[in-house]
Amino acid sequence: MQTAVKQVRDLAIEQPSSVRVFESFGIDYCCGGRKPLEQVCEEQQISLPEILERLAEAADTTPQPTSPWTKASLEELATYIMDKCHAPTRTELQRLTALADKVHNRHGARHPELAHVQSLVQQILDEMMPHMEKEERVLFPYIVNLEQADQNGTSKPYAFFGNVAHPIAAMMAEHDIVGSALAEIRTLTNNYQLPDGACPTYYALYLTLTEFESLTHHHVHLENNILFPRAIELSGKE
Repeated sequence: MQTAVKQVRDLAIEQPSSVRVFESFGIDYCCGGRKPLEQVCEEQQISLPEILERLAEAADTTPQPTSPWTKASLEELATYIMDKCHAPTRTELQRLTALADKVHNRHGARHPELAHVQSLVQQILDEMMPHMEKEERVLFPYIVNLEQADQNGTSKPYAFFGNVAHPIAAMMAEHDIVGSALAEIRTLTNNYQLPDGACPTYYALYLTLTEFESLTHHHVHLENNILFPRAIELSGKE
C-alpha cells in the first residue's frame, strides 16, 4: 500500500503514466496534488483498490519517457511550457469564453448553473492571461539566466524581486485559484455530464472544458512540481 500513502503529485512525477489515470477519475495532480492518494480517494469517494489496480496496469503497459522533464534543461522545459501549454491555453480560453457565453444565453433559463460556469470561465481567463505574460516576460527568462550562470560558473543574475522563490510563490498561488475554479466547474456540471437534449454547442462546451482541464493540469504540474522546485534549488546553490 506504499502507493496509497504517497502524495498524488509525487506519483505523477515518478510514474508519468499515472497522469491519464488521475485524469480519468477527475483527480487534480497539480494544484491539489499535495495530498496522499488514499485521502484524495476518500474525499472524492473513489475506490482506492480500483485506482491502485489502474495505476499498476498503466505502469505495466505505458513506456516511460526516455527524457523526462526532471532531467531536461530548465530552458528546454520553459520553452516547452510556452509552446505546448501557454500557446494552446490562450487559444482555448478565447474559445471557451465564447462557448460559455453562447450556451448560457441559450440555455441559462433552464440550467441556472451555467451562469456560474460562465463567470468561472471568465475568472480563469482574467487570471491566466496576465499570469502567463508575467512568466514569459520575467520569471522564465530569469530562470534560464540563472541556469546559464550556474553552468558558466558566473554570478547569479540580478533580480529586482529578490530570491526566485518569491515570484514562484505568487505564481503557485494563482495556479491554486485556477485549480479551484476548474474543480468548481466540474462539480457544477456533475463531472461534465450533459443534460438531456443538449445541443451541439452545449456538447462542445463540455468537451472543451474537459480538454482544457487536462491541459491545465499538465501545464501546472510541469511548473509546480518540476520547473519551480528545480529553479528554487538552483537559486540556493552557492
